[in-house]
Amino acid sequence: MFKKTMIRNDKFIFRVIFPVLFFSVLFITLIQNLKPVGKFNEDILNKVSRDDNINVLNFTNFGYKIIEYQISYKNIKNVDIKSIIFKNNTNTENNNFKNNTNTENNNFKNNTNTENNNFKNNTNIENDNFKNNTNTEIKNSNIKKNVLYVSRHEGTISNFSTIGSLLNVHTTVIQPKYGFNQRPNCFEKDRCRSFVEMMCNKYEFIIISDIIPDSYIFFINPCKAKVILEITNRFDIFVNSQVKDDYLHRIGSAILGNRNLVVVENNPFETYYACTHGVFIPKYYLIRPLGYAPYYLLNEEHKEVHDEIAFIDHSKHDKNITLPNLERIGIKFTKLPHRYGGPLVLSTYKAILMLPYQVSIMKMMENFRYGVAVILPSERLFRELLNDNLYVFSQKELKDVKDGISKYVEFYNSEFKHLFVYFDKWEDLPNIVETTNFDDIKENVKTFMKEYEKKALNLWAQVLDVIPSENITIDKEPLCKNQRFYNYLGVNN
Repeated sequence: MFKKTMIRNDKFIFRVIFPVLFFSVLFITLIQNLKPVGKFNEDILNKVSRDDNINVLNFTNFGYKIIEYQISYKNIKNVDIKSIIFKNNTNTENNNFKNNTNTENNNFKNNTNTENNNFKNNTNIENDNFKNNTNTEIKNSNIKKNVLYVSRHEGTISNFSTIGSLLNVHTTVIQPKYGFNQRPNCFEKDRCRSFVEMMCNKYEFIIISDIIPDSYIFFINPCKAKVILEITNRFDIFVNSQVKDDYLHRIGSAILGNRNLVVVENNPFETYYACTHGVFIPKYYLIRPLGYAPYYLLNEEHKEVHDEIAFIDHSKHDKNITLPNLERIGIKFTKLPHRYGGPLVLSTYKAILMLPYQVSIMKMMENFRYGVAVILPSERLFRELLNDNLYVFSQKELKDVKDGISKYVEFYNSEFKHLFVYFDKWEDLPNIVETTNFDDIKENVKTFMKEYEKKALNLWAQVLDVIPSENITIDKEPLCKNQRFYNYLGVNN
């Protein structure tokens, strides 16, 4: 009898009591670790952020789920910056930036040996030794900034991670995981107000790059941080037609009325495009990329030397225009695939022939930094190509705008024209390739980038309030004529 009772008790414990205890503990554990929908998991952010200066966090639904993995962009190697000292810019020679409706950065035009007074105290800036050391130090610098960088584009992430490292700015990078033309799930709950409040309390600066509509939640909700729109693409890209009017009204009002909002464009076309779509941007910084390639493209050495030119099979016109013309004139060339391996691969060729397909590409500055010589059609030939239906170019309407090509297509901007080789007709190419000293051009573009880096860092230091703002471009009137503006009441027809 006693044994039977013990057996029954044992069965009861194992079949009933033990499972109840097990699932109770499991349930309590889950409850303790569960984060409510719409709340940002700050513990994970702190855990991941504290170890590295630059981190990339992927997240979904703006805080509902954060994937714990990080990528440290180590594209600066063995850079010895002993001191970067930014003084008050009271004696700067850059007054041409003030109240200038068409600022073209004259202090850097056609000069690859410019002495920029803003940087006379920047000693020992050596940016050519990219070999072994992945730990960049900036000594004697009092810069203490905390930046949240929002972007989906590897190029902009790589660029700003470099800037953050050089300026000793602590940067956390997050990549939105919702669709390009969608809004985060937290928008349905409270228009992401709680998320924005948390981010704006945690960070001094919030930079939204590449897909500017990702910034929408930051200018419809209160935010005490400085919000920076880094426009590297059309500012209204992927905005649904159903909400476009609202978006343009909101961003236009924020640009004019929010003193804590700053616009940075990486090419001159972006503010002009905004104007043609009804948004007037009166104040902005023009800061082009530093041109550092993602670190993984620099892992392999490319010591081979090719005595021919090359072109990249990128756009439809490369197959239908570039290739048949090169074959017709009988010049020696190599056709490279769309994913060609980075600027170090391109630099092994005598020069790269390119027919522009965008007003601006980040790879232009990247090619300069790593010594890539580039051959382009002359502006006359470029205009002729734009009339060809086989030619792919995103903004063909610029050929009908006064000075539209030279102002807004970077490859024909006077600031860079001395760095390219131009051909006026295909038959001229063999002689140009034979007689041009491309080695000199490769050295010139690298020298240019050394000087431009100083300028760009100085401008970013102004944006991040490290030094007073003196070089912001101010347009008193819109850059275009438009019958309908969302944020401008002046007469502009």
